[in-house]
Amino acid sequence: MKSEGYVLLDIRPEWDREKASVSGSLHVPLFVEDRDNSLLALLKKWVHFGYIGLWTGQFFAMINPQFLQQVEMEVPDKGTKVLVACGEGLRSMVAASKLHEGGCSNLGWLAGGFNRAKDDDFLGVEGTEKLQYATIG
Repeated sequence: MKSEGYVLLDIRPEWDREKASVSGSLHVPLFVEDRDNSLLALLKKWVHFGYIGLWTGQFFAMINPQFLQQVEMEVPDKGTKVLVACGEGLRSMVAASKLHEGGCSNLGWLAGGFNRAKDDDFLGVEGTEKLQYATIG
């Protein structure tokens, strides 16, 4: 990344990044916790908790409506080389697509995400867990 001049953009939710992150990486989550408490949202959250959340510890999330604006605040030059990364590579592919549609031209995608990273792939990792396991609930 350094020799090619890329900036690492971690798009994982805050709760994954708290477990482990690459030192010096930028963070703008593609998904944020859904705090809607309407009747329909509460029903969805109840089902999510019973079938997924209870077992995995995952929050009910929604796409960050401010994603592009927040990235532009972190990386104002749309020509900057940005390597987009998440846990498994799927969310970062969506994020890279959104960034490209927003005018960013030098994008990279970490195929397989941090889950495929080896211990020495990144110079500095902060947090209480290994980077490879930070997305696991």
